[in-house]
Amino acid sequence: MKTRLVRLLIPIILTLPVLAQSPAPKTIGKDEVFFSIARRINSVSESPVSAIVTELDGLIEVTALAAEADGRSVVTVRERAPSSSSFTNKSTRLRFAPPAPGGKEWAWVEFEENRRFYPVEKIFPYAKDELNRRKQATVAKWAAFAAAVGKQIEAGIKVMDTARAVLKAEPPPLAALTALRTTLAGAVKENDRDGIISASQEAGTQTEPITSFADTYTDLKANDAYLRLIEEFKGSVTATDNARRDFVQSVAAYNEILLRLPYTLVAYGSGFTKIEAKIEE
Repeated sequence: MKTRLVRLLIPIILTLPVLAQSPAPKTIGKDEVFFSIARRINSVSESPVSAIVTELDGLIEVTALAAEADGRSVVTVRERAPSSSSFTNKSTRLRFAPPAPGGKEWAWVEFEENRRFYPVEKIFPYAKDELNRRKQATVAKWAAFAAAVGKQIEAGIKVMDTARAVLKAEPPPLAALTALRTTLAGAVKENDRDGIISASQEAGTQTEPITSFADTYTDLKANDAYLRLIEEFKGSVTATDNARRDFVQSVAAYNEILLRLPYTLVAYGSGFTKIEAKIEE
């Protein structure tokens, strides 16, 4: 009986030194997570690693670290941005390869999307396509807004030109509108955003004087052409308001996706930064 027991124990005893020599896989540290991501971004951009780390630390947080049998680590990260009407406070997983023998730096090798892991090389075109699409939407909406302001000014000039023809006198808003048209054209040519915004604000101050101008002139109230142009002018004001709203919303949509996974992982280092609308809806 004792001999049989010894025979059973010998294989187990012989494996104990081997087990002792095989430490558990090392897990990546939280700080190294950020530096690994930043180094990968730095390899395809000119953004300094330290600056990328600082940005990432404000956008995502590490919530779990797990070592795998092959030595790699799976890290769960979560957006710091709270949930919104379009996005939830999302979490995702990233996979990192351990340092080479004698090395200290982990390598970011995979990211998770829709519960599947993909090579990290795929995140750059994937994220850039969506970020570019949203950024270009802000450009298009801004151009539409500037054009709407121009149409509003032109519509106001037509109203005042008709009033001048009917009354045989220069209506006070006409000179201001004519000067404003020149100012806006110059701002658009120079791509001067502040100038365009200033022109839009000035155009807004002219709305009430134009729409109420006929209140003291019976001839204008009875003139069909003038009344038609007033309605067109009011429509142009509404169009400008809609264009302003669309631009502000497009900027908000772009700015928010910068905070969302997986885009936030590479946005900063890829040249995508927050846009300031400078106007309100």
